[in-house]
Amino acid sequence: MRKPLYLLVSAISLMIISCFSLAGIISCIFKGKSQIKAEHHSELDLDKHWHLDEVFILMGILIYVASLGSSSFVEEEQYIWHFLTSTLYLIFLMKTVQSMLKETNSTVVHRSEANMFRRNSSSYLASYKLTPGQQDGCKLYTVLIVLVAGRILRAWYQGGINWVHFPDISKILTQSDSSIVKSLQSISVLAVVVLYSVSLMLLRTRRILIIGLWLSHLSCGLLVMLHIWKSQVDTSTPINHSTTSIAQIFYVIASISVTCTFLLSPWIFPTHSKEAEPTSSSGSNPEKAHGLNHSVFLTGVTYTMFWCLLQLLLQQPINAIPVLLILLQIISSVIYFSLEKSLHRQWVQVVAMQFLGMTGHFGLGNTNSLASIDVAGAFIGISSYSTVLSGVLMFIITYGSPLLLYLGMVVHMSVKDSTDISTPQKWSSILNRMIALPCLLALLINSIALTSYTIVLLLMRNHLFVWSVFSPKYLYVCAATVCTYAGVLIIAMTGAYTCAVFSFRTRNYRDKSVDQIDG
Repeated sequence: MRKPLYLLVSAISLMIISCFSLAGIISCIFKGKSQIKAEHHSELDLDKHWHLDEVFILMGILIYVASLGSSSFVEEEQYIWHFLTSTLYLIFLMKTVQSMLKETNSTVVHRSEANMFRRNSSSYLASYKLTPGQQDGCKLYTVLIVLVAGRILRAWYQGGINWVHFPDISKILTQSDSSIVKSLQSISVLAVVVLYSVSLMLLRTRRILIIGLWLSHLSCGLLVMLHIWKSQVDTSTPINHSTTSIAQIFYVIASISVTCTFLLSPWIFPTHSKEAEPTSSSGSNPEKAHGLNHSVFLTGVTYTMFWCLLQLLLQQPINAIPVLLILLQIISSVIYFSLEKSLHRQWVQVVAMQFLGMTGHFGLGNTNSLASIDVAGAFIGISSYSTVLSGVLMFIITYGSPLLLYLGMVVHMSVKDSTDISTPQKWSSILNRMIALPCLLALLINSIALTSYTIVLLLMRNHLFVWSVFSPKYLYVCAATVCTYAGVLIIAMTGAYTCAVFSFRTRNYRDKSVDQIDG
């Protein structure tokens, strides 16, 4: 039965209106930020001219939208995302080298101004003093790590749908001995546990929550290791009750740990500086900013690392190294953007993280065909058949990389400058800086993809490959929309709750201090 024309036109019109509405809101945010920078006479920020990375991102989105009308490009979409991501980070590498050469040729005054800017930055990673040479080395190494990891991901699954017969790393591992694959899984689990331990050590605190999180993450890592080797040994029975129990215990521990981190992390870090006068209205209070940033950092790192362990539990064994590579790309990108605030605008950083998520999506073996969905992993830890639970696990496996990048965006929020939070009005400004662009840009990019492909599907409804190519792709686009809303909800809830708790604690501390002074 054909739908009336006015219904189709109305639906597409609403999608187009949503795209322009989101674009208008983002444009207003940009105008507000530019006015604030003009009022403060900021000289270290980017100028108003368009830069190469910004032009490339806009052109890349247009190329992606245009490619949706070709069945061949839809079937081999991974090549588009690999090209966009690798080229964008090559541009980052080029701009980094150019900035290093400019700093080398600049005067001592300019270098001292840049160092003063870095010292005044209250972001989490910038609080660790690095010499200019060390910062330049970190910037180069982090971009190179992203590029090398991306190249390995591209070689892991070489072909999509048409060129699935191409040799790649995954096929070599599939044909090799199973002990090699299990060893790679174990290495990935150990690497994730070590990275989380290092992240907690950077917080320089030994509070009970931190120690408890470390122990719970370590126990979850051991459970994943036990599940890996148990599934290798006990392969005779179709349903292994011991591995099911291990997975269920993992789900419980991970859920409790993540929930406790979300609820308690804003309460354990200090809200005031011991050296500062709480009732003083002059200047900013860096200790407050560090407490806020540390809380967001702890929450984001916990999200990310527990999600990686979940992926290592659910994904196919040959996908263990790709999961680790995606995690390394996230960490490297966050470090790079925290050290190079003066080279890239915030929206460029957010879009770059989005590109990494889509590259990782195809780097885990996903395609635009329903045949590539991992159904077997959707029953790990389920003792009896459940359509809802299996569907949720299947969604988690399929969109593990995009969701991982949204969780990594919470870590990226912690490197934003938030020095002045001395007044209640500043909290809304900080919340705007933390979550506005990450949420709105994700919604805008998804809205562009959904609207464009809806129009393409309507135009291609009589195409020969409408059921084999275009319709499955539309299901993926709709599922990606759910993924985007879930990721945006996590980012918004984390930022809003953390700012609300710190605002409440700061107000109470200020009121108590005033009462003590009056008394």
